[in-house]
Amino acid sequence: MAFPPLVDTNFGSFYPSTAALAAFLNQAGIPSEQADLNEEFALWLLDQARAQGGRLPEVGPETMAGAAARWLSRSQERVFDSDGRHDFGPDSPYGYVVRLLSTPYLVDPDERVLGPLDHDDAVVRAYNAFYAQADLRRRIGERVSLVGISVPMGPQLLPALLLAAHVKALGLDVRVVLGGPAVSLMDPADLDRLLVHHPHIDCVVRFDGEQPLLALAEQTGRGDWQPALVPGVSHLDGDGATHHNAPAPGPDINRLPPPLYPKEVLNRLAAPVLAVTQARGCYWGKCDYCDFIELYDGSPPFRGRRPDGFVDELATLVDDFGVSRFTFITESIPPAFARRVCRALIDRNLRISWNSFAMVDRRFDRELLALMAEAGCEFLVVGMETTITRVLELVHKSADREENLRFLRDAREVGLPLIINLIPDLPTTTYDEALRALDDVQDFADTLLSVSVFPFEATRSSNVGRNPERFGLTVGPAVQTSGQAQYALNHLQNVDPAMTPEQRADIHRRYREFAEKVNSRRYRPAPTASNRPDELFRLAVEDLDVLELEGAMVCTNMRTREQIRVPSKAVRILRPYLDGAPFTMRQLTDHAGERAAGSLFSSLTTAGMLTGAATGAGGHDARQ
Repeated sequence: MAFPPLVDTNFGSFYPSTAALAAFLNQAGIPSEQADLNEEFALWLLDQARAQGGRLPEVGPETMAGAAARWLSRSQERVFDSDGRHDFGPDSPYGYVVRLLSTPYLVDPDERVLGPLDHDDAVVRAYNAFYAQADLRRRIGERVSLVGISVPMGPQLLPALLLAAHVKALGLDVRVVLGGPAVSLMDPADLDRLLVHHPHIDCVVRFDGEQPLLALAEQTGRGDWQPALVPGVSHLDGDGATHHNAPAPGPDINRLPPPLYPKEVLNRLAAPVLAVTQARGCYWGKCDYCDFIELYDGSPPFRGRRPDGFVDELATLVDDFGVSRFTFITESIPPAFARRVCRALIDRNLRISWNSFAMVDRRFDRELLALMAEAGCEFLVVGMETTITRVLELVHKSADREENLRFLRDAREVGLPLIINLIPDLPTTTYDEALRALDDVQDFADTLLSVSVFPFEATRSSNVGRNPERFGLTVGPAVQTSGQAQYALNHLQNVDPAMTPEQRADIHRRYREFAEKVNSRRYRPAPTASNRPDELFRLAVEDLDVLELEGAMVCTNMRTREQIRVPSKAVRILRPYLDGAPFTMRQLTDHAGERAAGSLFSSLTTAGMLTGAATGAGGHDARQ
């Protein structure tokens, strides 16, 4: 089973979908192997950056991805630990640089992927080059009869289709099956086109994947391929007609085996975090803009784990893998479940760290939040979206403004960090309302570990997408101001007249600036520079990428995420110090005058590009 590129947020981690499926097959006596091609793609990009001196053909030199490529070409030791393990997960101060490197390869799939692919496209060529060196023939061999490709995220769809083509090109007697949320949410008419134009896909599994995958694996093992007999499968018949089999109920998640993580892959990660299923579906399940509740057709809308079995599984994984950090897989952890699990963790002295999605719910009171922190909760990820009560009620969120602010206050007081998701322009949100909501959350910046901003895009598989007029939307081409879409195939083209395009763009900018301020805080030390004229400083060249461009210099600090443009007149001031040589403010002033030196010094200090001269430069030259 393969997990293809590109899920950049999962670099340095192991996505659990193949581990869960492998465990289910293993329980039925069917052996399997797992390939994390997403992680391998990150390694391949690092190799390409080093081999090509940071000048990748798909990466614009003036972009942040270009800066990342140049810096990584000479500083790759920063994203590996002393034992050579991958240190580019979410906790790494430089992990996001690897994500930056991958951004040109992140393709939002639109209807073009449903037809024949353009193999002259630069990104398609890059994926083809990656698969060509992935040694697929040896890895599949003669003993494999079925290759399952897990596609949870929209940007994986194009790479998954290319992977399927490469597998089929080997000429082996093997079936290729796609599954996961990205294809489960696809409109059936789009799925028809995909199957017709991509014959290397033998079938697609929609919704719960365990039982359909087992049935298909058993068929290939017997040499008796009949996807028409398997519930939840979409396929072509012998006449080229598409069929979508109705799904059967999914498995009892309290009877599923613990995920079967490949130890050899985990051992290559500096900070592995294992994922454990808490529930499928959402205990609230009423948010009109959400389509994750659509992922389990044929089953009850919510299936939750029993707390005792859940804690037993955590203990088993700690013993089997020696890992003590976990993510609970859930759309939103129920308060009663959280209370019972936390008490069990404390009673059993199971010392783990964990995180989970959670919903603002009055039952998450201060006492429960404190209990969660005591039981090892590192942070909660909260889909707060906005604090505008009118808008929250329109889309049937469970909380209003007062409850959201209460939740933030209580989390702050008990010391439980939060990651919050914001949607600045939910349907009918006005410009003034969006500003008020931003003011609300800015007051709690100190309790936020990070902020994610998701400009609103109606999905066709949600209540909003099915009934846009009820939510103040009109169907028609939208002005693209967000750049957020990662699955255009499932997005409704709509217009929300509550804001003008200019207002919406300004709101998106303001929210992203706030998010960036919060997200970079732990990597942005307080400025150390002073105004003492003879104090020694140097450029933090080990963290810098410097691009000379039309006489100017673009300086990017890969640690603080700051970028400044040094005008041509100031370039001559900096040039002698690009090797990390120390200097004083007096030297700069003598060389360029007080005004020019002061302006340059201030910009460098604000961007965190200066450090004390006593700190070694690491032998790097920042120039490219």
